[in-house]
Amino acid sequence: MVCFAVMGAVLALQIFMRYVINMPLIWSEELARYIFVWATFIGAGYGVRKKIHISMELIYMRLPVKARLAVTVFTNAAAIFVFAYLIPYGIETVRTQWNIGSSAMEIPMSWVFAAVPVGCFIVCLRLIAETVLAIKTKGENL
Repeated sequence: MVCFAVMGAVLALQIFMRYVINMPLIWSEELARYIFVWATFIGAGYGVRKKIHISMELIYMRLPVKARLAVTVFTNAAAIFVFAYLIPYGIETVRTQWNIGSSAMEIPMSWVFAAVPVGCFIVCLRLIAETVLAIKTKGENL
């Protein structure tokens, strides 16, 4: 929510500066875009924690508890594998982008690309916690 509030404030300031003062800000759209990238990757972890990602529940909710547990463990393991696979590549991208500055704000692009490994790491932690909880409760919380 903080990211979206800052993004909204920056874009509102940009609109004011462009149309009222007639002196547009060069950096505002770039900052809003980078905040949006971070909000997306951090928000993915939040979505896992709150279980608000899109899912196919029609068949899943009709399965017996043990089958739901098996499906949950399998899909979480697959997702953990995918996100864990992305982390080293994200870190490598951050490393290669360290000396490249953004066009308007001239910050290292690695700060922007760091959202990928950080977000993937958070998602992995959330998925692991969700899987452990599902196994401990034997699927009763699903």
